[in-house]
This record gives sequence, C-alpha cells and structure tokens, in this order.
Amino acid sequence: MYNTIKTEKDIEFFLEKTNSLHDGYIVGVQYVNNGISIGRNCYEFNNEKRKLIVRILVTSIWDAVIEIEFENLLKWQIKDEQWEITDTAVIFNEQGWLVWVSDVFINMDEIKNSSYVIAKSMKWKILE
Repeated sequence: MYNTIKTEKDIEFFLEKTNSLHDGYIVGVQYVNNGISIGRNCYEFNNEKRKLIVRILVTSIWDAVIEIEFENLLKWQIKDEQWEITDTAVIFNEQGWLVWVSDVFINMDEIKNSSYVIAKSMKWKILE
C-alpha cells in the first residue's frame, strides 16, 4: 500500500521511514505519458496524465527497495552515474508543487545537479 505525501508531516514520515534514502542507488525508472491525445486537427497534451516511477535500493535499511510514484509531472531529471544518494529532500515550493531531489535542497537552481522531480503528487512504498 502506498503512503501519500500531502503535508509536511507526511514528508517527515517519508524521510524517517526511508532513512532519507541514505546509501541509496537508483535501480529502476519508468515514465508513462498517457496525456497525449488527438484533438481536432492537433494533438492535445495533458500533464496530469504523466507519471514517473523511481525505484531506489537503500542499503542503509537492510537493502530495501523504495518505490516512489509521481503524478502530474511538471519537470524531472534522473541522473545515475552509480553514485550513492547520501541524502534526499522533499519540499513544497511556493507554487504548491512537490519537489523531490536526490540531495540536500539548497535552491531551485541547484537541483539541476541532481536527480529531481517536480510534480503535483507523490506516493511511496517499501517493496517486499
């Protein structure tokens, strides 16, 4: 069952239960875009129907795999140079978008150096 991120308390719970993804490695990424449809003489694009699923192996919590699902994507970037994730941040930005970054959050310009997702919703679970 997924845990949903809707409040600051949800963020704290996620960071606590996942050990802030410390010693984490991205092991899977799946992007789904069901938001392209054929309209009248044009294509229509609906960001609300875009989804990204990221799986991260977290060796600091008994080699658990955390699955994070983002929906209604604004922007995203996954960088995987086989470097471990030592910390992660989840915040709500000034526009109300949820921002996940695979590093400590400094500012929006700095997130481009890491993997990040900006979306309207985020949910997660520990895979068994």
